Amino acid sequence: MPPEYILSLSLHFGLRAKKAHSLNIRPTPVAPVPHPNRPTTSSLRGPVIDRNFADPCFIDVNGIYYAFATNKYVRPQPGNINIQFAVSPDFNDWSLTIKDALPKIGAWAMDGLVWAPDVVRLDDGSFVMYYSARPALVPHHHCVGAATSKTVQGPYEPLPKPLVCPLNQGGAIDPDGFQDVDGSRYMIYKVDGNSLNNLTHNEHPTPLMLQQVDPVDGVTLVSSPVKLLDRVKQDGPLIEGPAISRISRPSPIYLLFFSSNVFTTPLYDISYATSTTGIKGPYTRSNIPLLMTGDDGGKLYGPGGLDVGVGGQKVVFHSIKEEVPGLNVTRTMWTGKIVVNGTVVSI
Repeated sequence: MPPEYILSLSLHFGLRAKKAHSLNIRPTPVAPVPHPNRPTTSSLRGPVIDRNFADPCFIDVNGIYYAFATNKYVRPQPGNINIQFAVSPDFNDWSLTIKDALPKIGAWAMDGLVWAPDVVRLDDGSFVMYYSARPALVPHHHCVGAATSKTVQGPYEPLPKPLVCPLNQGGAIDPDGFQDVDGSRYMIYKVDGNSLNNLTHNEHPTPLMLQQVDPVDGVTLVSSPVKLLDRVKQDGPLIEGPAISRISRPSPIYLLFFSSNVFTTPLYDISYATSTTGIKGPYTRSNIPLLMTGDDGGKLYGPGGLDVGVGGQKVVFHSIKEEVPGLNVTRTMWTGKIVVNGTVVSI
């Protein structure tokens, strides 16, 4: 989510149930809870993009890495970008472009607050971008749309209708594409139930849903979505930002990464769950977050929005950089590499 949307956090997150966080953008950091089995964070590198580049995703195309991220504005103005992107030859040094990968959004949506893209490559060499945007008729919610391009840089051409739009449940955000080893394709997303919290004065489910899509075009929905995981008490009002990966050795295991709590607070983290019985689960949560405030010698603050690359090793994510006056946060992009030992993930 972009920093400007913090102005409406009390609606989107239902913070009446989380008064301790209020709109404090940089509260006193909370030290990580010591745990004797907590992995170290030796592979982290960042910020590799030292600008606001929230909810990042990345894709490797012929040895060149492309990263895409949430936009930075609420109201459309000349020169604004819907989806920003950056390029790297080695996953270490990144160049932020001034181009818009998605200059037009779908006819169903209104400009501004275009969130959390993900880009996948189809078998014919073309690309699909999944993204979240506000329906023109119901702008206090988001739905998931898609756009296509012959090249990874775009420009991506949006589909005229959203892919997923469960408005009665709060809408949908944070799409992530995945292709399994058998060629089947999926899109995982978050039901944005917390956008209803202040409307009904109680907290709503925010499940992570798995939607199968056509393996050829990546956008035609196949069958009904399957719930993989939902929030529990320690997650606060939500879980979000899902990403999925499959590790084939020594035996197949599916990794489901996600963030929990409110993204402007030190409680925001990156956690994961695992399944050894297939992509549809059931998934077992790790009782130790993968990344949290205070990691990397105290450099990380509210890490979230992790995306994992094809092959399940390289990852990107964001972390709040610094205290910013007013109601703004800057979330910079970091990189890392995960290691899987059984059902335990470290980075």
